[in-house]
This record gives sequence, structure tokens and C-alpha cells, in this order.
Amino acid sequence: MHLTLYIITGLLYVTGFSLLFRRLNHKQGKPVADKWLISAFALKVMAGIAYGYLYAHVFEVSDSWAYFEESLIECHKLLTQPSVFFSTGLHFNNAGDLFSTADDAPWSNAGENLLIKLLAIFNVFSGGNYYINVIFFNALSFWGLYCLYVIAQKHAPKNRLLLFGLIFFLPSCLFWNSGIDKDGLIVFFTGILIYAVHYCITVKPTAGKVAVGVIGFMFIFLLRNVNALILLPAIAAWWIAVKYPVKPYLPFLIIYSFGILFFFLSGHLSPALNLPFKLAEKQHQFLALQANTVLPLTPLEPTVKSYAAILPQAANHVFLRPYITEIKSPFHLMAFVEILLILLVLILAAVSAGKQMVPRLAQPFYLFLVMIALSGLLLIGYTVPFPGAIVRYKAIYIVCLLIPFVSLLRPKGGKYIN
Repeated sequence: MHLTLYIITGLLYVTGFSLLFRRLNHKQGKPVADKWLISAFALKVMAGIAYGYLYAHVFEVSDSWAYFEESLIECHKLLTQPSVFFSTGLHFNNAGDLFSTADDAPWSNAGENLLIKLLAIFNVFSGGNYYINVIFFNALSFWGLYCLYVIAQKHAPKNRLLLFGLIFFLPSCLFWNSGIDKDGLIVFFTGILIYAVHYCITVKPTAGKVAVGVIGFMFIFLLRNVNALILLPAIAAWWIAVKYPVKPYLPFLIIYSFGILFFFLSGHLSPALNLPFKLAEKQHQFLALQANTVLPLTPLEPTVKSYAAILPQAANHVFLRPYITEIKSPFHLMAFVEILLILLVLILAAVSAGKQMVPRLAQPFYLFLVMIALSGLLLIGYTVPFPGAIVRYKAIYIVCLLIPFVSLLRPKGGKYIN
């Protein structure tokens, strides 16, 4: 019975996606063949199913299955007591503290509540089946990657297949962002936000696109507020770099300089806005957790000296770990191979672009991607001491970091195009 349900659901999705891909590809100038998109979606669903199976039968702890179990309770509320369903999980304690880490603060558990409510709605149509929910869930996260791909290939159309492979098939992004977790939703809303901002910058702002961008940002903030905040300076600098006749790197340099200054002075504006303290508090929460593998990470203090001292550790954890001597599981091996892949792409981009590398990277869209990637990666490095969590959190940032460098790889014919 379950197998029949999987097949019917899969066929319906493939048919629906095929028709939708045809329409979208026609509007976007056919950036990639329909069969490649359908294949990418199918592989993403299979990765999500594998993720669920492994965390059901191999690993002991799984947020994904915990969210699903809670969603079954919420689904019953939705069908029998809708008012209770929509009111459960709403907390207003510490509501004025946007960065509160208290368990009863609305901003600290909003992401989990949002995901559980969404799964509860999926359960109505899936009959409470985890693996069918995987299909529904990936129908969202897939579109975030698709939006990112559509924009990226506009900047390097001759490298569109390489970009397609990077965005949809990078192992860490494919596996970790296909499982039922907050990261897949963050990918979805980040993709539509970037798409909306790109349209407003390069074409014209419209009420619809602005609304999509605002909604995307709001949901990212609810899911993981720091992911939303690091987008703000990057978007502002990207906008200014395109709209005003200045060197593209200047807006990024100026805005990020003021951003770093604001970060460390924020505590003087309001105790609730003490960002160095809030980030240190988040790191201390991670350090208090237990895991099989823990990387050495010095506890943060809310001072410039402490952040500067721990910067090498943070960079090392996200860019170089695990070392080959630290490989203890297939996931560690996948992370290690991916680090080698990143280094290979960087080297090939440098060799391929030569003297053109710096000026070609100094394009507003590429600078935007690099800055949100570096901000996100360092944020993870500062706060997370667990290799498994690091590789999951950083997956989408690695994609953003590599897009500009993959675009630099010399296309067939030996010439770049603008």
C-alpha cells in the first residue's frame, strides 16, 4: 500500500513539475533542459529519503524525526481543533528581545514551530507518512536552488552546466538540505529573496517582487534570525554597487566596515541588542551540548580581543576541518572530499582566469555571494564546535562561495563573456 502511494505521488509530482519546468524555462529563456531539472528534483527527493532512513535506522538522534512526530500531534489538532492548532506554540515572553536564547522566547523556537506546523499540513495530504512528506518538503527547497541557479547562469551563461552541477549536486547541499529540517526551508526562502532582489536591482522594483523579498526575509528571520541579518548588509551593498557609478567593491568595503563597528558597539545602544554578547551566549549553548566528535573551540567573550583571537579557529573549522586524520565516518569523508573539491575549484579558477580573476570577481552579484558566504561561514565557525552540524549549516554558503569561482572557469572557446 505504501509503495503504491509513493509511486502515485511521485508520478503526480513528476508530471506537475514537468509542466511547470516547461513554462518557467520558456519565461527564463530555457536556462536548462526539462529532463535535467526533473532528474535533479528526483535525486533530491531520493537524498531526502536516504536522510530520513539513515536517521531512523542508523543514527540514534534525529531532529527530523522528532519534528515529524510532533507534527502528527499538530495534525490531529488541525483536523479537530483548528483554533488550538494556530495558537499552540505562540509565546510572547521576551518578545522585545529579538536575539533572546531563552526557551520560552518566541524568536528562539519560531523556526521549529513553523516547520512542525508545515509538516502538520503536509500530513493531511500524505496520511502522516514521513517519506511522502519528504517529496512535499523538497518541492519547496528545490525552488530556492532553482531561483539561485536562474540568476547565476545569467551572469555566466556559457558555464551554466557547471553551475547547474554545483548548485544541485554539491554533495553536502544535496544531502543535508534535502532532509526534513529547517535548513531546507532556509534554502527556499533565501533563493526567492535573492531572486526578488536581483529583479528589483536589474529590472525594476515592483510591488509583487518587493513583497516576495520581504516575505522571504521574514521567514528566514523566523527560521534562524542570524541567517537573515547577514543578508542585510550584502543586499544594501549589492544595490548601491549596481545603482551608482562607483567601484563595485567600495560599497561592500564601506558597509561592512560600518557593520563590524556597529556589531561591537551595539551593546552601548541597548542591552537587548548586545550582539557580541548574544553570539557568545549562542556559542556557550552549543559548547554545553554533548556529541561524539567535538572540535576545540575557545569560549567567546563579548570583546573585540576575544573575537580576534578566536578568528583563526573559526576559519579553520569551516574551511579546513575535518583533517584527513579526523575521518571517522562516511560523513566526515564526504566533508573532507568536499574541502578538496573547494580547493580544486579555487585553484582552477585562478589558473583559468589569470590576471582577470580579481576584476571579474569584483562584480556586484559575485561580491554579494562571497560576502554572505564568508559572513555565514565565519558565524558558524565562531559558534558551532560539532563537525556534523558545521557541514550541515554551511552547505548553502559553500554553494554561494563557489558560484563566482565556477563562473570564472574558462568556457569552451577560450573567452569569457560579460
